[in-house]
Amino acid sequence: MEKAPDAFEEKTVASGSARSEQDTGAARRAAFCANVFDVMVRLYGEPGIASWCLEAQTRHAVDVPSLLFFALADSDGHGADDGEMQRLLERAGEWRALFVLPLRHLRLTLRQGPRNTAEIEFYEKIKAAELEAERLQVRRLADDFLPLEGPGGLAARYLGTISMPEPEAGALVGRLRDATKAMCHGFPIMRTEDLKTS
Repeated sequence: MEKAPDAFEEKTVASGSARSEQDTGAARRAAFCANVFDVMVRLYGEPGIASWCLEAQTRHAVDVPSLLFFALADSDGHGADDGEMQRLLERAGEWRALFVLPLRHLRLTLRQGPRNTAEIEFYEKIKAAELEAERLQVRRLADDFLPLEGPGGLAARYLGTISMPEPEAGALVGRLRDATKAMCHGFPIMRTEDLKTS
């Protein structure tokens, strides 16, 4: 005679399966947050991405690190609700206003006109400091983003918060999505070779 399935056992198996999916999702999100800046640098180096981002930065005051962060989060299947996203943008914006933008202003000022060797070296140090400030801005975004969950479409929603006109915003998001897919050849953004081991 066959034993009837135990309802408690079925619930336990279902609960364990749901917990395993949550753990896997949390691990993927943690890997995303730990590695996102390195992947952003690769994405920024893809053909056309730097020029599209810099044009959007110049014409619409787009915060390129935030845009790339959100585009990669979208591509890797992560999200956040509107309120959480606003808090992310506020914290990243604080850092950007205090450190990234002043360094950028200084770098762009130094870039103008003829320079001697010492000034060129100083310019390169400011440029490196600006990149480090952007890396720390992304780290701040990633740390705040880690525990969040919610709907995707983050890049498009971000561009909506800064009132970038829809045809341009949609085109930019589409270009980023296509470049991300091409860069990863259909694999998840955080491939095994992207993951930090330490």
